[in-house]
Amino acid sequence: MMETTDNDTETCINTGTEEELSLVNRPITTQETNDVICQISGVKDGEDEDDCIRRNSSQRVSQSISDENKTDEEDRIPDGGWGWIVVFGASLVLVLVDVIGQCFGIVFSTFLLDLGTSSVMTAWIFNMFGFLWCLTGPPLSPLIKEFGWRRVTFVASFLLAGSTISSAFVTSAWVLFFTYSALGGIACGLLSNISYMIVPHYFTTRRGLASGIIMMWDCGGQLLGSPLVKLLQDEYTYKGATLILGGVVLNCCVGAAVFHPVEWHLKPKGVLAEPTVARSASGALEGGLARRSNSPRPTTRTLVRRIAQSTLEDLRILSSARAAIIAVGATVIFNGYLNFLAFVPFAMQEAGHSLGDAAACVSVSAVCNMLTRITVASLSDTKMFSFRVCYMLGGLTITASMLTFTLLTDMVWIRVTMGVWGCGVGAFMSIFNLVMVHYMGLDRFMPMLGATMLFIASGYLTIGPLAGYIRDTTGSYNVAIWMLAATVFSSCLLWLFMPAAEIYDSTRGLQKCRGKRTV
Repeated sequence: MMETTDNDTETCINTGTEEELSLVNRPITTQETNDVICQISGVKDGEDEDDCIRRNSSQRVSQSISDENKTDEEDRIPDGGWGWIVVFGASLVLVLVDVIGQCFGIVFSTFLLDLGTSSVMTAWIFNMFGFLWCLTGPPLSPLIKEFGWRRVTFVASFLLAGSTISSAFVTSAWVLFFTYSALGGIACGLLSNISYMIVPHYFTTRRGLASGIIMMWDCGGQLLGSPLVKLLQDEYTYKGATLILGGVVLNCCVGAAVFHPVEWHLKPKGVLAEPTVARSASGALEGGLARRSNSPRPTTRTLVRRIAQSTLEDLRILSSARAAIIAVGATVIFNGYLNFLAFVPFAMQEAGHSLGDAAACVSVSAVCNMLTRITVASLSDTKMFSFRVCYMLGGLTITASMLTFTLLTDMVWIRVTMGVWGCGVGAFMSIFNLVMVHYMGLDRFMPMLGATMLFIASGYLTIGPLAGYIRDTTGSYNVAIWMLAATVFSSCLLWLFMPAAEIYDSTRGLQKCRGKRTV
């Protein structure tokens, strides 16, 4: 099980001697260093201070060896090779997932409107789907460590296909809570989060480009799915089209087949070490099959407890101010722009436009989204790139275009606005996972992603249903969209405090290192 250290302790370790020297502007004596070591680790029962120093000196030697091994492993990361095959598999999975996820309005709007479903009910169906999607984030890292990338992805692929096929036979909006929201939300969450998680572990210097490619195809479902769903529904009605989509999304298994553990493709080194069961950068266990054969198979209860404990340990990352800003900021942006996208087909049909017009607007936004993602993600590898500025500009663009959408009636300008909106979403999504790596480090990326998804899940239970309630109360989609735009803008305000959060985390970690020993 992966160990997750407390943020303050890790800040202390990462700060390093040189940074501490610069902050206090004086040399640190050996005695002071030993005092700090004992204060951090604590003196065990029956142990005097000299024994404490000797014990921790031994631990520091072990930590040094571990750090050298970690550096060696990072040097052996493929940074290409099979990594590009993994990028292809992740892109394929994300495209298929978004056909069901981000094309909700195109797939279900006609069916729900024919049933006379209220906006609140529609919002709850979509947001419960999003809630369960995000709720898969926290336990996903432990699941991958227990079962591996491919097993989890294969199971999720079959679950998504079953969800889509069963949705074809529903006759009530209430049933969609189970077939679409529950089954589909869990399946899509597992598939998309795995695709985000695995790619960064195959790259170092090209990580931005690789992430940009998968983020580009993350909106491929919008681009390709909208006209595909419209064509299928025109030819085969809602039921036939949804059955076909169930077969289409089963191709996620093709992407899952290439999700190898990164250890299989590490660059060779001069002297190969003896085969051992070791942790990879991805958090999966190398030689997992050997581990299962050499140790008793854990009971279901033990396995669930182990996964739960690891999940709770991962959530400790939220004690960091940086992590809190990343998680809360992503929550309001995600819920704002995704609920807006779900409202677009309903709002346009109410305004007198056709479902085909709505599908065209969604496709235009997807094209701009896609181009922006690959451009921004590629630029993120340069030294002058500012993650914070890009993040805030993306949020401001989304806010402005959502507000503009409510003022337009001409189809040409609506399409232009949706294109600008797509650029804003692309700027945000292109660095969604890179922001976590940049501010929290690769070793804390998976816990950070899981914690962020948990926050986003909470937003689906509040922001989306509130927007539906506002629409039903006021009778206007515009008012609901204004509220969603305000939530997106709040993220930009929050990110103004990121520099202060970095200073706070660094200072708090240093103070803990130098604090007095507590009993």
